[in-house]
This record gives sequence, C-alpha cells and structure tokens, in this order.
Amino acid sequence: MIRVGLIGCGGIGAVHAECWLAMKDKVRLVAVADMNEERAQKYADKAGGQMYRDGRELLENEELDVVDICVPTFLHADYLEWAMAKVKNVIVEKPVCLTEAETERILEAEKKSGALVQVAHVVRFTDAYAYLKKVVEDGTYGKVVAGDFARLSPRPTWMVGHDDVNRTGSMVLDLHIHDVDFVRYLMNGDPDSIQTSFVKDENGIVQHIWTSYKYGDVVLMAEGSWNYTAGMPFAQTFRVRLERATVVLGEDGALKVYPEQGGVILPEIGAKEEMDMGINVSDMGPYLNEIKYFIETIETQNYNGIVPLSEAIASFRLAKKEMELA
Repeated sequence: MIRVGLIGCGGIGAVHAECWLAMKDKVRLVAVADMNEERAQKYADKAGGQMYRDGRELLENEELDVVDICVPTFLHADYLEWAMAKVKNVIVEKPVCLTEAETERILEAEKKSGALVQVAHVVRFTDAYAYLKKVVEDGTYGKVVAGDFARLSPRPTWMVGHDDVNRTGSMVLDLHIHDVDFVRYLMNGDPDSIQTSFVKDENGIVQHIWTSYKYGDVVLMAEGSWNYTAGMPFAQTFRVRLERATVVLGEDGALKVYPEQGGVILPEIGAKEEMDMGINVSDMGPYLNEIKYFIETIETQNYNGIVPLSEAIASFRLAKKEMELA
C-alpha cells in the first residue's frame, strides 16, 4: 500500500483528496495538512489519517511514499524543496513556481535529492486533449496545419487573492498556462516565435490574453481569460486542423472529428465523473487519470509521458515570456 501525504486541501487540493480516496485499493491517504483545521480534519477523517495544520510538520512526522503539494503557487518552491529532501515521489500543482530564481532552486534540489517529481498539468490527462495528442502522434489524419485553443472563466472569486500576482502569478500563469503547456506538448517543444495581444484591468494586470505560436508554417492560437461575468460557465475548447481532418472540442464538452471526405466521427472518450467542489472544476476524471498515471509510474518505473520539472519549467518560461511581452 502506497502511503500518501496531502499538503493543502482547499480548492484543487480537495479535488486531489477525492482522487486519492477513490484509489483506496492502491493507496492510503495517511496524512492531510491545511491551515484551515476544519477542512484538513474533514479529509483526515474521510481517510482515517492524521491531521496537521502545518505541511512541514507533516513531512517531519510521517513516513511517506508520495507527497502531494496543493498549496498556493507562491509556496510551491519552498514545499518542493522540503518534500524532495524527505520523500522519493512528489506531485505538485501547476504552475510549478513564480520566478526564474525559484526554477534554479528546485532544479538543484531535484538533482541533489534524486526525487521523482510530476507537475500536475492536468490537461495532458484530459481525455479529449489526450485523443488529439494521440492522433497527431500516430499521424492518423496527418500533421497539424493550424488550430486554436481557449480557456475562459468567470472571475475565480473562490480563489483567495486570485489577482495578487505575487500569490498566483496572475491569470496567465494560473489559467492560461494550461494551454501554453498543451501547445508545447502537442508540438513537442517550444515555438519558433510568439505574438501576444492582451487586455489589462485598471491595476495593470493582464486579464485576457491571445497568443499565437509559430512552428515553421504552422500557427496555433491560445486565448485565456478569467474576467468574465459570474453567470458565464467555464469553457475549455479547441479546434485543430490536421491535413486530413479537423478535430473539435466544443463548449458542451463534445469531441468531434470532421474527416476530409465529409461526415462526422464521435470518438469514444471517458465519461465525465461529475462533482461540485466549489471551483470551476466539474469533472474529476482528468485529475484521477493524472494521479493514477503517477502511481503507475512509481510502480513500473516507466517515466514516458510524465510531466517532469524540466517540462513544467519550460512551459512556465514560455508563459512568462508572454507576460513580458504584455
């Protein structure tokens, strides 16, 4: 049985907690830490584990196989350093950090510790996006010609300090980075060049961004915003033109393929695992895919496809470049 400690169980941490609980045949959530005692106790009781108010105390007192870091982004680098020094396997939420100086710290800590780290870029494990990556890799419909991605949300009022750039890194690093990372993943690396347009609020914070990524003759576009009005539902979409088909993920979550010869194909992908966690997440499936993959990686020592620190840092740097252009 793999022993897991979870540090941070608000928002996305609660989603991770539910995933660990759903995998009780393979893992045991033995400890939970959060400054909010009521929240931490809730998941400690569900898991039959120990509750801590402080993540460092959890690391000092528990013998763990895995630590899951879901604290606010400005704390990621510190907790990564502490966790890698104590535990062999670490999963940490995205974005991996906020500054270039932090990337150097955590890469050095990784080298020193030899720990296995997966950064939770969950879009890579979302069924529709995984399907797109597979058909591109297999050449099913030929190469990528062009495409666009969008990730649009009402203001994330559930997130404490969402517009504090020293806490979250802004919408670009917290939300838009999902598509930044997936574009890099789809195209196997960084673009040749980028162009960015943006809308800022009265405080000079980027609230809406459009970036085009040029790979040779291929151009992909990604749009991101969390500045829509409260009644608008969260939407993640894409439309990608391949040589012999167009693959579309609509706002309704439906994945469709339009082959060159006409008609429409509805690929079979996993059904949604609905949940209401009080944030803009309604499908537990991608998070469960991601965590299951991490456990399988630990069990098999097959690291193909994992999102290591180096990959997450490359996506972080590309998103930071967009912010600098803005």
